[in-house]
Amino acid sequence: MAKHQNIANETGNIFEVRNLSFSYAQERIFDDISFDIKQGKITALMGANGAGKSTLFKLLAKNLKSESGSPIKLDGRDLSSYRLSELAKKLAVVWQNNRAPHDITVHDLVAYGRVPHKKAFQSMTHEDEAAIAEALQFCDLEDFAQRRMQELSGGQQQRAWIAMGLAQQTPVMFFDEPTSFLDVHYQVMVLRLIRKLNRELGLTVVVILHDINQSFELCDELIALRPDGSLIQGSTLALADEDFLREIYNTDLKVGKIDDQMVVHAPI
Repeated sequence: MAKHQNIANETGNIFEVRNLSFSYAQERIFDDISFDIKQGKITALMGANGAGKSTLFKLLAKNLKSESGSPIKLDGRDLSSYRLSELAKKLAVVWQNNRAPHDITVHDLVAYGRVPHKKAFQSMTHEDEAAIAEALQFCDLEDFAQRRMQELSGGQQQRAWIAMGLAQQTPVMFFDEPTSFLDVHYQVMVLRLIRKLNRELGLTVVVILHDINQSFELCDELIALRPDGSLIQGSTLALADEDFLREIYNTDLKVGKIDDQMVVHAPI
């Protein structure tokens, strides 16, 4: 599978966010935050419950509208100016809660990823079928292509949703808590697949993970929201320590190392 297109600007950033604020029902979620998302990196959005990471995720995916101006730029262009059909060629999103039609097969689900590339009522092309086949193969789903989604385990279903996003052939993929509700075997499988998307295809990845250890293991960059709505950004290597975790989660957590990998645990 060929690497997907590079859309970073001259700074190497795909997203640039400047002075972003947002409120729900007059409650300020975050205020005047600025950060960048770098081309070719895996970036985690972190924060305690209620800190605003899901809100930020939705703003970046244009599922929410920012309060004023154009504080978010994608590929050097105001995010607000993108039509949804245009955005779907730049950014694929794998949401936490997905529902497939009752009898849909894995192949047909993945085929929905080709919708942004097609005109109304246009039939599947050879290029579409090739993209679907490549996505199924990359996600190790070739043997499940004609199986119905309802027949699959939770981990297999999650790989099918990822394959659908991959079939969009976008340079950026967002993942909203992709390991939630999965047992540890499938959690590891999904995380390895996300890393493979980044390392082998060059995709820029933005992900929400509740498991701090998974964030430290998988991600190159961290964007973390403090309880007061302000933000810390930096490389995982630079930030992954006890002071950072105390600042973000207001809890004393211990950071150690096993085989040179940082491991977080909570003294009880």
